[in-house]
Amino acid sequence: MVSLIVSNILLKKLREFSKKTKSKLDNIIVESVEPTAKIIIILISLYIGFHFLPIPKNFLEIINNAMKFLFILILTYISIKFFDKFFDYYLLPYTKKRDLDDNIFKPLKKLSKILLAIFGILTGLSSIGYDITTIIAGLGIGGLAVALALQDTIKNFIAGVLILVDKPFFIGHWIKVNDVEGIVEEIGIRSTRIRTFDHTLITIPNSKLLEENIENLTVRDRRRVLFTIGLTYDTPPEKIERAKEIILKIIEEHKNTLPPYRVHFVEYGDWSLNLRVEYFIRNLGFDYYLNTVEEINLAIKRELEKEEIEMAFPTYTIKVDKDDT
Repeated sequence: MVSLIVSNILLKKLREFSKKTKSKLDNIIVESVEPTAKIIIILISLYIGFHFLPIPKNFLEIINNAMKFLFILILTYISIKFFDKFFDYYLLPYTKKRDLDDNIFKPLKKLSKILLAIFGILTGLSSIGYDITTIIAGLGIGGLAVALALQDTIKNFIAGVLILVDKPFFIGHWIKVNDVEGIVEEIGIRSTRIRTFDHTLITIPNSKLLEENIENLTVRDRRRVLFTIGLTYDTPPEKIERAKEIILKIIEEHKNTLPPYRVHFVEYGDWSLNLRVEYFIRNLGFDYYLNTVEEINLAIKRELEKEEIEMAFPTYTIKVDKDDT
């Protein structure tokens, strides 16, 4: 009767109250306790009731140990349920908010629940006088064997956690690792998956990923453009200076470019007088970058042609000696 009153009246009132509050913690507590509320009340009632019965002392001790063990198991179940709900209400939304892969956290959730269950069972056995030293030693040896067998998996898992903590990149970022370049699609328990620009999916173990230099191309605020324009060797110095002025003006006046702007006559090439051109473009996407480069290149081509400044192409002079004899 008491269990029915508690479940139908008290818990109902608590559920209604928890729904009105802003905090989710009271919801988690109510949802964790609710499934076992009736059992707890019945166990307490039985425990009290047995002490009023003329039961032999040895039998009563067995009952007390059984009740104690069951009560600890119920508390363990409540703890696991609480952790499970806490993960769903708080940690899972956090991973989605941070655009993180929850595949890293789900194994942690399962592992924590297993550890809580083992701890609860060992605590229950210890409370009724059972020597748990042998069990703990066995678990230690078994855990060592499992750890040795799964050392690569554990290593990759820890590396994945470090990636999430250190945050060198997130899902959706454009990164470059050695010869691999593309968009991060997944940060998993064992590996990270990168979709290259030819749509190949490359999987890199997390431990290997942390050992390499990771270049995050998404977080940069600008993209560098560096190229060489070659003028013909018969271009006079005045026109070289004029070419530099034209190129520099076009780059500086373009709305999408950022400093520093550099245009210099740097070398005498094999068939051209080479101008080194360098500037930056706002990082607003790859198409934005390509369109800006195209606009600037076309403008340079038009203006140099107006000034009759000729750009060079590979040429060779061949000298043939004529033998008169």
